[in-house]
Amino acid sequence: MKKFIASLAIAGVAAGLSAQDTGSSISDLSITGTFDFETEYVFRAKELQQQSFQPSVEFGFPVLGGDLYTGVWTAQPIKAGEANEIDFYAGYAYPVTDMFTLDVGFTYYWYPDSAGANTNTTYLYAPNPTVGSGYASQTREIYFGVSADVILSPAVYFYYDFDLEQVVVEGSIGYSFDLGEYVGTEGISFDIGGYLGYLSANSYGAGSQRNQLNKWNNGYVYGGITGDLVYAFSENVSSSIGVRWAANNDGEQTSFNAPPGVTTSLGPDQNLWFGATVGFAY
Repeated sequence: MKKFIASLAIAGVAAGLSAQDTGSSISDLSITGTFDFETEYVFRAKELQQQSFQPSVEFGFPVLGGDLYTGVWTAQPIKAGEANEIDFYAGYAYPVTDMFTLDVGFTYYWYPDSAGANTNTTYLYAPNPTVGSGYASQTREIYFGVSADVILSPAVYFYYDFDLEQVVVEGSIGYSFDLGEYVGTEGISFDIGGYLGYLSANSYGAGSQRNQLNKWNNGYVYGGITGDLVYAFSENVSSSIGVRWAANNDGEQTSFNAPPGVTTSLGPDQNLWFGATVGFAY
């Protein structure tokens, strides 16, 4: 979900920088941020947390006609016993033409509570875990994507996680309907989006160790849609509230209350949840 939201914004941000070269002062630094509340944290159609706060901040700077950016995103669960997550990322988005933008970057996923936590962490199992329990407390991922500044803002991204040996290919689209003229108030829009992806990873271990791995490690197809009612208080501050739906054909899901590594066969997994956001951009 994080990268999906980011990919919808890349084209517009980079297009605005296409006429620039390299920033020369602190005034060229851009800062964007959000404070989100989600009734579920779902990533690549897998529910990883229940209710959580998900604040983020990102800094951007024009370099050689593109945008050099870095930021941090975090999911802080409300329910006791669920593991938190903090992601650090950096990348570079460059508009190769007026229509197409290339984006390349790196994400460091950090799970401070993963060691020994009684949480939904089977997806964190790695061949070379960084903690003795066998559950990775961090993973590292590179990504590369192409987005187009045309109707529906299509984008395609490729991800590779070195620790999980996991490959993901994901495509997304999005569109914003301006509702201002219909309700008589400027700044109101309804934003919709959709994404479809495929995740593939190696399987590790055997016997009881193999039982700790669900089909996530064999690969699955996933997808989702979003719809948000957005109100812009000004050109710098906005808020939104909306609904999200995601599904996958994995067929196994880990229970929040089960011991680490215990999975249950629930059939294809799907989630419906809600979210609200306050965002700023300077």
